[in-house]
Amino acid sequence: MTDERGAAPDFGQAVTHVGNDSTVRVRGDCDSGQAWLLREGLEDLAATGQRRITLDVSDLRFADFTAVAILVGALARIRQIGAEVAVSPQSSGAYQVLKRADLTTGRAGDIR
Repeated sequence: MTDERGAAPDFGQAVTHVGNDSTVRVRGDCDSGQAWLLREGLEDLAATGQRRITLDVSDLRFADFTAVAILVGALARIRQIGAEVAVSPQSSGAYQVLKRADLTTGRAGDIR
């Protein structure tokens, strides 16, 4: 779902920090273009010392297949950097997709 410029018109993200913990809340529809921007932001957080990153997808309505693949790559890269990653809430469709792909553990949405 894109506008005439090719951007998802109803996508947004907000970051909150508490110490070395960050929460990235995404809302709306995420296409591949928006997912690349989100990936950059998530990886930058980990690279700059945030040790626990929570991706809050409670207001994410839609993510296309390419966006999901980009986010899976970002979550794996963040773990390589040494940060912990969680997807919240566990009841969300995004969490369920990651769970089916065997990318979650049983602990509060942590990504392996």
